[in-house]
Amino acid sequence: MLNDLLYKENEKEIEIDSIKSMFAKVFDIFEKPISKFQSNPFSENQKYLDANKDFIKYYEWFLEFYSKNNSPFSKKILTKGTLNTLKSSLNVVKKFLIYKKIKNLNFDDINRGFYNEFIDYLTNEKKYTKNYIGTVIQKLKTVMGYAYDEDKHTNLEFKKNYFSKVTEVINHPYLNQDELLRIENLVLNDEELNIARDIFLIGCNTGLRIGDLLNFLKKPEIITQDETQFIRIKQSKTLNFVVIPINSVIKRILDKREGKLPKYIHQNTINEHIKSICKRADIKENYKFIRTEGGTQVERLEPKYKFICTHTARRSFCTNAYYSGIPPHDIMAISGHKTEKIFFNYIKVEKEVNALRISKYAFLQ
Repeated sequence: MLNDLLYKENEKEIEIDSIKSMFAKVFDIFEKPISKFQSNPFSENQKYLDANKDFIKYYEWFLEFYSKNNSPFSKKILTKGTLNTLKSSLNVVKKFLIYKKIKNLNFDDINRGFYNEFIDYLTNEKKYTKNYIGTVIQKLKTVMGYAYDEDKHTNLEFKKNYFSKVTEVINHPYLNQDELLRIENLVLNDEELNIARDIFLIGCNTGLRIGDLLNFLKKPEIITQDETQFIRIKQSKTLNFVVIPINSVIKRILDKREGKLPKYIHQNTINEHIKSICKRADIKENYKFIRTEGGTQVERLEPKYKFICTHTARRSFCTNAYYSGIPPHDIMAISGHKTEKIFFNYIKVEKEVNALRISKYAFLQ
């Protein structure tokens, strides 16, 4: 055996362990700690865990630090929405560890075994949707990436193809121009319903995220250029300023309110009312909503109004703008979508309707 060999130099005996140690220092060869997610994933053999290698402790530090300091990637402080999603994902990981009776999670534990068991837990135990599972995985990969760049670990398993963000395109509904007109013309005697309806319609005609729209209502900035009015706002997610023309629908809202925008109400209040508003506007045709929950494709066939929420406004803006002939890159300048692939996954364009639209080009006639 090698450990029984002796290396003699100047009549001194040096044990082979010393040579192995020298090689380790020169070539940076160290034994990797046993992962909890190998053949015996939940053994308690490795009770001591260096705090600097603790993924959860780093994750918690990450949230605190980058809520106040610029990210080295975006050069900006993480937005409130991003932080909330990161916190939610961390809570999911913590619950997984409790479920599996794991006290600590080392960076080196995040491997194929961990990924498979985590996905199984999220899918079969928690019954989460595929896209929510993908969001949790993406946030875990994000934090691992930051830690790797900061030399907290050398584990690159999170970059391998198997460690993927699962996702699917969901057929969320949008409201077409006729449906939006029916909502606008609806007679509502309750002022809170009126406010909820008007805020929703402004969202349908600006494409603003609901958080940005509500912040705008608290401190609105409307500018005028060449006799045209525009909404100017700094988007919370991208921190970029966008300027959006005020169209005829928003002008009618301003006119009936004597030049004023509707006052702020909470997003939850709008969501409480918008379904009943859509129901009263006769948006009742059956709509088949399909998504994966707990690893199984689930179909719901219900009246369309039941699927309408504040986020429908932004999707309706992008889809209706595209159908109206506005080039995608111009819509994306307002919506903030980074790529056309993401944009086209987001909007709801029926193939038959799109074929009819492009058939009007001279080349196809």
